[in-house]
Amino acid sequence: MIIEDAPSTVKRLLCESWCADLDVAEDGDSLRLSMPLLEPDGDYVTVWLRQILGGWRLEDAGTTLMRVSYDSDVSSLLRGARKDMLDRMLAEYGARVDADGQVVAEAPEVDLGPALLRYGQAMLRANEVRQWTRTRVASTFFDDLRANLVDIVGADRIVENYAVPDVPSADDYRVDFSITGASEPLFVFGVPSKDKARLTTIVLQHLEQHIPRFNSVVVFQNASEIGTADLRRLMNAANDMIDSVDAKDALAKKIRHRIAA
Repeated sequence: MIIEDAPSTVKRLLCESWCADLDVAEDGDSLRLSMPLLEPDGDYVTVWLRQILGGWRLEDAGTTLMRVSYDSDVSSLLRGARKDMLDRMLAEYGARVDADGQVVAEAPEVDLGPALLRYGQAMLRANEVRQWTRTRVASTFFDDLRANLVDIVGADRIVENYAVPDVPSADDYRVDFSITGASEPLFVFGVPSKDKARLTTIVLQHLEQHIPRFNSVVVFQNASEIGTADLRRLMNAANDMIDSVDAKDALAKKIRHRIAA
């Protein structure tokens, strides 16, 4: 049986408990607040409160992305598909990443309590990016491949989604990346899946029928995930293959060899 006035009693107990766990201290021109929420590494979620006109600005002093950097390349989170996903995740809680790499939010004076809880959730959710893999975030594969190619040859030498001139139905047989400046055409294909492996084989076979000479490099998201038959057909059609987009040094070696040839 529920005791009399149980809701008020529970509310009072929770308020007393949570308030007792709050640690607020001055820190320069802001207030540093430790919340009764735990980061994955066991530290309490820490928020800096900076007074603004009509309310407060909530900041994390860059600690969220700093934690992510232990396992991930933070720069990859600030561009392309990963940035879009992080932005959407934070926006669900009224937060965002500012130009200085902080997770920030604003709250009017009267809404500071709920805003702090939402902000704490945003910081904890942001830690999930440490668990993102290329399998879960397949759309980032081409962002990663593009970034590698830019580092290897420079952005001015890359033509993306290239329709090869003088090839029949060229728009239906586009090349993911064409690298300019080589003695012979150099095409790079990204293969994140079995379906893309099959499509790339078809494109290469079509190009072979209409281009006298060209070189091709195929980069897999994970070659072990491609079926044996699909992999064999693609090996017969391509010049060079890289088993993972993470193998940047191997990709650089093959591309530079083809450019120098």
